[in-house]
Amino acid sequence: MRASHVAAAFVVGLSFGCLRAWEPTGPYRCESDGACPDGLTCDDGLCCRPGGSPACPTLAVEGRCASGQAPRRFYTDGDGDGVGAGAPRLFCSLPRASGVVPELLDGGRVVLDCDDSDAGLAVNPFAPEQCNGVDDNCNGEVDEGLSNLRPWFRDRDGDGFGDDTDRQTACAPPPGYVARGGDCDVMAADVFPGAPESCNNRDDNCNGQPDDAPFADAESPGVPGAPTVDCMQNLGACSQGGIECRFDAGARANQRVCVPRSQPRTETCNGVDDDCDAVVDDSPGCGGPPSLTSTPRVVTGAVRTIIPMATGPRLPPGCQKGRAGADAQSWFNPTWVGSQGWSMSTIPVRHTWFAEAEGTTTWDLSRTTRLSLALTDRTGLTIVGRPIFSDAIPGPIVTLCGPTDAVYRRFTPRMNQLGEGQSLRVTLSITPTPTAGWDFEESPGFSLAEVRRVELTVVPNQQPDGGAFDVRTFTVTVLPDAGFLP
Repeated sequence: MRASHVAAAFVVGLSFGCLRAWEPTGPYRCESDGACPDGLTCDDGLCCRPGGSPACPTLAVEGRCASGQAPRRFYTDGDGDGVGAGAPRLFCSLPRASGVVPELLDGGRVVLDCDDSDAGLAVNPFAPEQCNGVDDNCNGEVDEGLSNLRPWFRDRDGDGFGDDTDRQTACAPPPGYVARGGDCDVMAADVFPGAPESCNNRDDNCNGQPDDAPFADAESPGVPGAPTVDCMQNLGACSQGGIECRFDAGARANQRVCVPRSQPRTETCNGVDDDCDAVVDDSPGCGGPPSLTSTPRVVTGAVRTIIPMATGPRLPPGCQKGRAGADAQSWFNPTWVGSQGWSMSTIPVRHTWFAEAEGTTTWDLSRTTRLSLALTDRTGLTIVGRPIFSDAIPGPIVTLCGPTDAVYRRFTPRMNQLGEGQSLRVTLSITPTPTAGWDFEESPGFSLAEVRRVELTVVPNQQPDGGAFDVRTFTVTVLPDAGFLP
């Protein structure tokens, strides 16, 4: 037993012959934590002994109160409007500290509060109905009997638009209801009439059309005010790009695809990634192909040109591939095969091998200094010393062709560089200062920044035989290290 509780005589106060509730003071008041002396329990703030003395004021023991009467039913009154709710609780008298009210009956029917949670709402079966979208009188109807009634729609996702299939009629919005319906996805807060449309295979704006422009997260060409989203990086000239909404056949769905606004261009030596391959100033666009036979996007082949005697022994100006009368010859990468085909009315036939940029593109050789020639002859490339051909130029002649065949730079060896059965390995300077032993000529308008093709021209060997010439063939292998060097 606690020392603070001293045994005292228990006196039941009687007033006018009735049991009077205890005063919450005196030696039998419960501690703040509800503790009582041994054998006693706390009932409505007072320490008592259930079924004994001192008797408990509200508790019933074995269904009977200390007065001998049956206990009464009470209900919790959470909002303090005098009408209880929830499950009934049995007490012998009204507790002071439990927040309950006595049971109310209306014609034998228990009257309960339909909203016992908010003290600010006068909601109970006795309250008058008001224009507030609430069932004030707990009869299951909202704003009944009032004017200015209109439909309201349940807004489950909080986007301001409700479910057309879940509505109530009231003169003010019921809790959770809004004035506008038409929500086509009642559980998605970003889907409602007029919502921004995104590329997500969903009808965001509830117009019956999924993924229709304008988009909030993709480009919408031709739509004023449509957003532009940059998506490409580190791609030089194509670094600016936009996201488009495109159908993917494999995924069978629309997807956001990053598309460049600028198409790749021919790579040039300008410090910009023109061809958008994430490499700045790469070959063959800048610097030319490092290998004339094995670099991607380089086209190779061979032609022969039969030049009339009246033209003279020297190689005519310009490039040879597109010259009138040039016909294709055998080229089996990396082997070049040609035949003489000489007659008395023609100068010895010129054979030209070429390597050119694919399509209409060109190479920018403005930062390139050297062209490596690597050829191996198997037979037939020595010019005989007959007087009629004494002015003929030995080979190979190297020509850099511009955008047209009339624009060129040519390098001519002063002595024959490649004879029968020999190999040629020479690094030729392509700057205006020619390599020793080579002559240099250039047409007006030529630019190293626009080189479309490199040509190698040779003259096959001719052997005199009784005043005539044999028709000879030759075979040359172009080695992989024939190409442009930085």
